[in-house]
Amino acid sequence: MSARRREKPGPPGLDTTEVRTVRDRRAAPPSSVAARAVDHPAVVSGAVTAVVGLLLVVAAVVVLSDAASLRPTSEPLGPAAFPTIIGVLLALVGAALVVVNLRFVLVVVRRGVGPVSPRLWSVLGLLAGIVVYGLLLPFVGFTVVSVALFVAGALVLGSPRPWWRLALYGLVLAGVIVLLFDRVIGLALPAGPWGF
Repeated sequence: MSARRREKPGPPGLDTTEVRTVRDRRAAPPSSVAARAVDHPAVVSGAVTAVVGLLLVVAAVVVLSDAASLRPTSEPLGPAAFPTIIGVLLALVGAALVVVNLRFVLVVVRRGVGPVSPRLWSVLGLLAGIVVYGLLLPFVGFTVVSVALFVAGALVLGSPRPWWRLALYGLVLAGVIVLLFDRVIGLALPAGPWGF
């Protein structure tokens, strides 16, 4: 047996030199341009996910404080039971998202994001829409604001359907949620000036 190690056969159609070049390119450290966080979609996506987790934690605090202010009852499942469960789940999921994606936030802080891609602007716009949703909910009503958020979110995420069909889907979904809360749980969602 010769002292030289034999190269492993590569994929069909590539000789060993081309396979070695591809392998070396994968192992090479990133260039200074590619070292920016914006050139790595996983870093930007992870940082945005951490922001979403932080918003979920804030929402959990609001939900749990509202649940604590509801009137106590002697029933095993009073009006505060369901919001408390939702608040705890929101807090757990939000904290998990922040912890898992904290490293991406640190990369963005250290290296900077550079020019922001249009896709990232869309995600940030959707996050801003969720904040606006929470602010308008007591004044406009659950159904109207939920349908608007559903349509905006679907369009931002690239839904191929027209907006009026998305509005119908959102209206049906909001109606089911209102019936579930009103008839099954016994909690009335914000109705707004139009009564729905």
